[in-house]
Formats: sequence, C-alpha cells, structure tokens
Amino acid sequence: AAGLCLNCWSLQELVSRDAGNYLILVEKILGKAKEVQEKCDYDLVTPLALLFYYAVLYAPHFPPGSDLLLKAASIYHSFLTWPVPYCDIFRELL
Repeated sequence: AAGLCLNCWSLQELVSRDAGNYLILVEKILGKAKEVQEKCDYDLVTPLALLFYYAVLYAPHFPPGSDLLLKAASIYHSFLTWPVPYCDIFRELL
C-alpha cells in the first residue's frame, strides 16, 4: 500500500506541473486498462481504477468535445462481467 501511495503521489506531482498532463495521464491509464482487460491481469485492476479516479478528480478541466470520459465508460463497462470484487470496483467507478 505504501508503494502505491508513493507512486500515486509521484504521478500527481509530475502532472500537476501542467494541467494538460492530467489528460495525457488519463489517456495512458485507459490504454493500460484495455491491456489489463485483454490479459486478464487481476493484480493491476484496482491500482489502475484508483489512478484513473484520482486523475479525473484532479484534472482542472476536460476540453469541450473530449471523448475521454465516454471512452473510459466504454472500457470500464466491460469490466462489469469480471468476478467479484473486480466488477464491484468498476460498478462504483462508473
């Protein structure tokens, strides 16, 4: 847990230097989530969901016409078919 907190803090520190970095971070997290889904890598599901959640919360804005949240909903919706507790994580996230 301490390692995840440190990684999250480090990412937050890096992206907070420029507001546009949050959108890049969200895109990267979504790409990794799609990869995790394809490989059924259960160990990365929760950390990625948490990183996505906080990246979206801390993003100062999403540009008009941005489809990142729709893309996230599409990717994360497919996780609802995964076994408990993983599906519960994404049900709450959605």
